[in-house]
Amino acid sequence: MKGNLKAVVVPEENTSLFTLLNQILSGTGVILLQVNKQNLQIKLQTLITEKNITTAWMMTFAFIIPNSVLKILQNKFLNFHYGILPKYRGPNPILAQMLHGESESGISVHVVDKKIDNGPMVMQERIAIDDRDTFGIQLKKLSFLGASMALRLLEMFTVDSPLPSVKQDQTKAFYFKNPLASDLMINWNTMSRWQVIRLINACNPWNKGAGTYINNMGICLTDAEICDDAVTERILPGTIVTLDKLNGLTVYCFDQKLIKINVINLDEGFFAASRLLEFGLKPKDRFLSP
Repeated sequence: MKGNLKAVVVPEENTSLFTLLNQILSGTGVILLQVNKQNLQIKLQTLITEKNITTAWMMTFAFIIPNSVLKILQNKFLNFHYGILPKYRGPNPILAQMLHGESESGISVHVVDKKIDNGPMVMQERIAIDDRDTFGIQLKKLSFLGASMALRLLEMFTVDSPLPSVKQDQTKAFYFKNPLASDLMINWNTMSRWQVIRLINACNPWNKGAGTYINNMGICLTDAEICDDAVTERILPGTIVTLDKLNGLTVYCFDQKLIKINVINLDEGFFAASRLLEFGLKPKDRFLSP
């Protein structure tokens, strides 16, 4: 993209990103512009007109682009949506896809219009969601995918022809809001071991894990894996089966299978799960469901 990039726009509150980009763009002649919700419209309009911007692309941008700005670029304002459209609209499609047990995620590049995640699609690529993928791993994979898609999209702009675009099928569109705290709690009474692990992975690292309660103590479970040890007796879901340094922490799930919890987060910090012994927990204690 050398020579094509004229400006980068970031929200004012994202100071860490601004600092990083300021170092990367230093001496390149690329403008680094900070905006907030109140000055977004005037700053973008001024930037586009004064610097003769011909197309604008956004990824995980925090603000809705005003219609007056979109009209200037005439369908050349594009969004790299980190999710499969039209099925997964909303502010956090990575999380929504993981929580709904999808085997694939991806990036959908679409024209930005006055409705959220609604405009015609220009390009879409998919990747697998591995069983061991955390939210952070998915985000990293998608960032690399987005970079390769951006290069191909840039080549399309060098061709003197309209961008290909396909209208989204509105009958397949769903909008997912940001989750409530209750959505991030493990329900041991209904969730299989795969569902528990997927929830834990989906909450790592941004929520520090999936939430649960035991003995009046809130805990986030941050890393877990399948445990193939057999349980001969029927016990209640959420029951601790083992808790020691040798076998670690294993918990009985609704589907009568075990998971092994490797890492937990407490107010005191992140710990190996076996250290719950130091907090007075023991086998046969039970994690509670919301």
